Amino acid sequence: MIAIDDPEKVESSLGFMYNRLADFLIKNIDLDRVSMVLEAGCGSGRLTIPLAEKLGAKRKIIAFDISSGPYEGDLEILEKTIRKKGLEELIETVKGDVRNMKGIQDEKIDLIVSNELFCDLDRRGLERALKEFHRILKPKGQMAHAELNPFPKNRAQEILIESNSYSLETLTPRPDWFSPSADEVAVLMHKIGFRNILVKYFETSLRLGFEAALELLKIWKTDPKFIMKYDKKLRRYGLEFPMEHVIFCEKFNLL
Repeated sequence: MIAIDDPEKVESSLGFMYNRLADFLIKNIDLDRVSMVLEAGCGSGRLTIPLAEKLGAKRKIIAFDISSGPYEGDLEILEKTIRKKGLEELIETVKGDVRNMKGIQDEKIDLIVSNELFCDLDRRGLERALKEFHRILKPKGQMAHAELNPFPKNRAQEILIESNSYSLETLTPRPDWFSPSADEVAVLMHKIGFRNILVKYFETSLRLGFEAALELLKIWKTDPKFIMKYDKKLRRYGLEFPMEHVIFCEKFNLL
């Protein structure tokens, strides 16, 4: 567990966590079958950049994001980072909705990855997104979707989960979960035509003291009312990321 108290170290600590997550995903994917990757809900690219750097020149990433409403401008931030790091040949940005990916042709993609995407979708939206993923994946294409575990193991994790309900980034209609459980997602995946469904766990290993927690809540655009309400608990417990469950699967064509 990495404990962070300095608010100026929050960004670098998040970067380290996402770098580890990229390693975890790559370790559990058959890269010999991958040349075209789509990251769904890439946001400003916290996972996109380390993933592209680790996958190398043989593979290209389509960074796909809605980049509107509460997420407006995220793709522009990512595009600036891509240019700064000279990754233009490896990453292409596409603006769109995962529930209707009309800009992506059928059976174009070898691998779809996401991190904390499903928590922004309600059940109907998640089912629509999974159907779109099935459409754009090549036969036996792979997926890996990571979500924070919705079941806290201590007070610091419980407070972090509660902060989600005070997010100023809340979409409409509001999803009825902090993160969907792995079982709920697996059932939907199986129904739509994904097989070899496997759940693995990634230890986020990041705990934030009070000042660092305030910085994270600022980054997450959390309503100040939450900070006022939970001030004493934040000072006592801070925030801790729950572990992530990562759901791996493959496309199976139903007859």
